[in-house]
Amino acid sequence: LILGLINRVSDYNRTVADGDWIRSRTFSYFPFPLAELCGKTIGIVGYGAIGRRVADIARAFGMRVAVCARRDVGDPTVQQMPFDELLAVSDIVTMHCPLNADSADRMDAAAFAKMKAGALFINTSRGGVVVEEALRAALDSGHLGGAGLDVLRQEPMSADCPLYGAPRCLITPHIAWAGVDTRRRLIGVVEDNIRAYLAGNPINTVTK
Repeated sequence: LILGLINRVSDYNRTVADGDWIRSRTFSYFPFPLAELCGKTIGIVGYGAIGRRVADIARAFGMRVAVCARRDVGDPTVQQMPFDELLAVSDIVTMHCPLNADSADRMDAAAFAKMKAGALFINTSRGGVVVEEALRAALDSGHLGGAGLDVLRQEPMSADCPLYGAPRCLITPHIAWAGVDTRRRLIGVVEDNIRAYLAGNPINTVTK
């Protein structure tokens, strides 16, 4: 989603399909602004296994990594900071937290207003962490440079979803987990959990 947004892949593919490249007088036309990830700051909200992996990939692109988490992450390669500070310094904010009382509706109008002008917002966690009307308003106003979402508050998407048809918004139908290889690996994790439980050594346990 980040690469699709920052490289405007869908927009450029559409112009090529519309014949713009055929009609172009130059070999390279760029009506949509492009950028690179190197040197930008990614703000990761939630720093569990997925958030840590996102940080690894971001560093491979030369990005600075800011993190907001409930506990000390103990990672000297990232800069941990309060939520409001993360919003203010990040070029990209990406959500990787569970949906609970602390995270529900966390990305509301006030949160989007604290983000940098032109920043990108990514959510592949749970739809309930976002107030969709507030995100739509931030996109319509031009305050946000774009949004990439794999989750919504209601799934399947409702016909009156505030984000339906929103500008500069990429939405995929909750498929971040749906690759064939990924699903095979997930089944393997379930098998390992069952075997460990039956052997009296449960793993991947959840505590409150």
